[in-house]
Amino acid sequence: MTGPVISVVIPVYNVGAYLDTCLESVLAQTFSSFEVLLINDGSTDDSSVRCRSWAKKDSRIRLIEKENEGVSASRNLGIDLAQGVYLAFLDPDDWIEKDYLEKLCAAIRTSGALFAECDLWRYDNRTGKKIYRSCYGRMGVPYTLEEHMKYGPTATYKALSKRDLWICNSVRMPDCDFESPAVYALILALAGGVASVREPLYYYRRFREHSLIETGYAAKDGSANNRLGIDAMRYLLHAFQDRGLGEKYADTLPGIVFYRLNDILAMQYHRKNPRDFRELVQNHRAFLAEAFPDVPNPVYMVWGGYNLSRILMHMDMTHDPSLRYGFSSILSVMTPPCETGQIMHSNAYRRIMLEKEMERSFWKDLETVRPSILFLDLLEERFDLLRVGECLMTASDAWEGSSLRGMQGERIPRAACDDAWRRSAGSFIDRIRTVSPDTQLVVVENYLTKEVGTLQERKPFAEQIEIIRINERLKEYYTFLRFLAPEALWIDPSDDSLYFTDAHYEYGAVSSHLNALENEKIAESIQRTLMSKKEQKYV
Repeated sequence: MTGPVISVVIPVYNVGAYLDTCLESVLAQTFSSFEVLLINDGSTDDSSVRCRSWAKKDSRIRLIEKENEGVSASRNLGIDLAQGVYLAFLDPDDWIEKDYLEKLCAAIRTSGALFAECDLWRYDNRTGKKIYRSCYGRMGVPYTLEEHMKYGPTATYKALSKRDLWICNSVRMPDCDFESPAVYALILALAGGVASVREPLYYYRRFREHSLIETGYAAKDGSANNRLGIDAMRYLLHAFQDRGLGEKYADTLPGIVFYRLNDILAMQYHRKNPRDFRELVQNHRAFLAEAFPDVPNPVYMVWGGYNLSRILMHMDMTHDPSLRYGFSSILSVMTPPCETGQIMHSNAYRRIMLEKEMERSFWKDLETVRPSILFLDLLEERFDLLRVGECLMTASDAWEGSSLRGMQGERIPRAACDDAWRRSAGSFIDRIRTVSPDTQLVVVENYLTKEVGTLQERKPFAEQIEIIRINERLKEYYTFLRFLAPEALWIDPSDDSLYFTDAHYEYGAVSSHLNALENEKIAESIQRTLMSKKEQKYV
């Protein structure tokens, strides 16, 4: 073989500040038989100068200069011009370990697979911190092919694929936002499997100013794109049908599309203004009703701990984060709104949650939306309260990490609140029945986990006594809630053998987080319980 084994395709557009880091990592590879297709997509910063400089330094770099057409056109041009047996897509603001190509190439050759990918680091461009992201599976358990198509990170980077996989199946990236999710599941289906390198060899730069994610894929004139992901998912569905794969994956495709669109909603919630976000949700719902008319997609609200939302993400329903209420307690929401003070928080999502608690917007949304279902757990009832004038705020994790302006309060220990909580809980349930009488209440009896670890080995949390004490109080609260709302559907997963915290959970191994396998099991249990209801009000 005289040509390169691997073609590395790098689309470039106004990333001059990061391009050197990217190309330095590529040219330092231990695997040397590669070419770099550096495709300058009409950059207006110094990217052009840097591209030309790098092309002069190494003969393996082929520089292609073109007018601006977007990242899809650049990657597609790379596919067509590539001379390598394998394709590696790389984003110009990211970088790779020196043995990235060597290990991915070894994996694909050894296994005989057509597609290989590695784990990655998610690098925070603001803080320099990095978070490990597993791509092959969860809790040491590899995804099935169908699970990989749904849950695998869809970016075309961190992967090596046979060029013929693209050429022979006429697969190209569509000219739309989220072009990678539009083809990821299809490529995996066509490949028939994935060779996984369980090492983080790719560095994905997050929160880069002016990136497409940060700007919400706005048009060049700055107007909002409130149809994010729809064209990509429509392309995906048609592509499966056109290649005779629609029937084979008929049971898998709805889950893929719901999950991908929900992921977009989650990432855009704190980036779009409320009006644009509401329009985005409505557009998603309309598309899903058109694409999957037989799949129930009830409007629902969520009240409870963050992990409850992670459970519900596994269900094939539109998960609207604007209808999610976390870091708030029943005690606080049953007091008047806080009319003074301003919340400051480095985490935009947590800031929004605290603002919603201050405004008591739960009740306004409940009356406006009249959801089919209200999912609820009581994990946020473990926190103390803070009295600010006539209102109460929940001294949650989010509150403790916030900066406050114009707010002073008296801390009230949770242990002193039990009687007040029972009175508030009664009023809470009565008000829900009055405001939205047809809403089905589904209670997930979640607790703090006592153990942390892996499937192979677990150990008790160090604060075991405190966890037991909190869980005993939560148990009393759940028991009282059963008495108040006998019509509620009840899910109690706490005795399950998998009810523990993942020691490698990317956002921190804390006792309020369950592992991914348990979250999936709980979601399945909720689905079965809802489907068993004769009166299926949620449909």
